[in-house]
Amino acid sequence: MPVDLGETDIDPADPKYRQMLENLQGNILKPHGRGEEDHVFLRFTGGGDAVRAWIRRFADEVTSTREQLDATRAFRATGTSGGMFAGVYLSSNGYRALGLDTAVFGASGQSFRNGMKRRSFSLLARNRDPPSSGWEGPFQGTVDALVALADDSGSDLAAKTRAVSESLDGVASVLAVERGTVLRNSKGESIEHFGYVDGRSQPLFLKEDIARERRDGVDRWDPSAPLGLVLVDDPYTDAEDAFGSYLVFRKLRQDVAGFNARVSALAGRLSVSEPLAGALVVGRFKDGTPVTLQKTDGRGASNDFTYLPDDPIGNRCPFHAHIRKANQRGANRALGLEEERRRRIARRGIPYGVRPSDSVERGLLFQCFQSDIARQFEFIQRTWVDNPNFPEFRILPGLNTGDDALIGQHPRAVQRWPREWGKSGRFLGRRIFNFGGHVRLRGGEYFFAPSLPFLRSL
Repeated sequence: MPVDLGETDIDPADPKYRQMLENLQGNILKPHGRGEEDHVFLRFTGGGDAVRAWIRRFADEVTSTREQLDATRAFRATGTSGGMFAGVYLSSNGYRALGLDTAVFGASGQSFRNGMKRRSFSLLARNRDPPSSGWEGPFQGTVDALVALADDSGSDLAAKTRAVSESLDGVASVLAVERGTVLRNSKGESIEHFGYVDGRSQPLFLKEDIARERRDGVDRWDPSAPLGLVLVDDPYTDAEDAFGSYLVFRKLRQDVAGFNARVSALAGRLSVSEPLAGALVVGRFKDGTPVTLQKTDGRGASNDFTYLPDDPIGNRCPFHAHIRKANQRGANRALGLEEERRRRIARRGIPYGVRPSDSVERGLLFQCFQSDIARQFEFIQRTWVDNPNFPEFRILPGLNTGDDALIGQHPRAVQRWPREWGKSGRFLGRRIFNFGGHVRLRGGEYFFAPSLPFLRSL
């Protein structure tokens, strides 16, 4: 019986899911967990037959979800590294270069067909990203494919990236290779360049991951998600249980010095500590403690909280704090909890600019999987994050919510900050302060992660 995409709490050991897991590329239902990752961006230069032949051969190296989960279990049992991870993703231009019509992706593929450079504009769904003419050179033109390679050994990864690049002679030109490296704090937790624990509050699909959250005491917030949140039928194969997922890739520069200076200025404006000021921006302290739970750190990266009834007017975690803008946790009455949960994305980002040999620029190679880019990533980014009037529609300056203080792109969208944690009024008694502009898009594209049966059939 075919797998139902409405299912969650998936047990990979159940034979029912074996074919699906063998057909699905890795890193979609669960992060691959490697410490180093190269992202190789390609523009096809060879004929269609040559490109198809290369993809068909490379499909033998692509890591399936089944292989990824088996490697994870082996690592936990023996400490043996999972080895090289590989994935391949095609843009709409890439499909067209193969002579394949992207109309078959249907309504969920509209944004994918348009590509990141052609995102539409509307009053309620703003596109505040800088124009593509200001992006880094490799992303300004056509990008046909992305090959992802990951390993725990940086030298092994570099050798593999060279080998893959050499194998593309006469098939594709390598536009750029973006190296990502996992950053960790003193506790071994993944962080980003501003120093905050990253990767929490992810939608979870697998039984063991959901059970682990519940063992950690998470019962107020349900982290589970149906497969259909990230998976869609692969339209170019008739194989049963052959699914793919839409991938958003964005290279985001982080101005660490500017961010830290602005946190210090915000702390002075509010007469609070710098750790609390930073937590009001992000929604969590650096150790992951949600600011809606307490005004100091120490609790750790808990995921067991909601904003109703604990913080309905944003006195603890402001409406413009990053994690509250991007995940309302049931506080968005206009959508309702179930519709709100359909907007979630599976984030798979990794920092760049970590190694000493890298340039001074630092940032995040943001990646997320979803089943509909418009309904999920674009809605979050444009209707919530970059909308100064969300979640409170107020057109008068100083009464609106303001942009997402962490990743909002509007340079003049001031936010309203509580004068005192947990005690300020809804509008009166707030401090006006413009925080933003420390994360900047440097380029990116939309891709589709095809099933392995499709890749092998080319």
